[in-house]
Amino acid sequence: MKFISIAFLAFLFFASPASAEEQINLTAPDQAVAGTLTYKIIQLVLDMEHGRIVVRLIGSGGQRKEVLFGDADNARAMMKTLNTANLSNKSLHRRIMEKLISSGHLVGSISGTPN
Repeated sequence: MKFISIAFLAFLFFASPASAEEQINLTAPDQAVAGTLTYKIIQLVLDMEHGRIVVRLIGSGGQRKEVLFGDADNARAMMKTLNTANLSNKSLHRRIMEKLISSGHLVGSISGTPN
């Protein structure tokens, strides 16, 4: 019976996919919430009417962060770029994370794969 239990646990361990979602690994822990090492996107709002993009993130310790791209013309241009992007080469989340890094909202590198 022990063998069956161990075999079942081994099956569960190896059969369950390891979730390695795309995330931003911070170069230095976030000073706003000490010890935050990573952020993942949990919500993306593309508000064409008001010309803004809202990105909501969750940190490695459960803390939340919101980034607003509120310049209407710039946000609409970003939305157009995202709308026409070839997402088979690079995921939507990766593109957003690259923008968060290039615009200085977060400092770090991107790791993981799209889920």
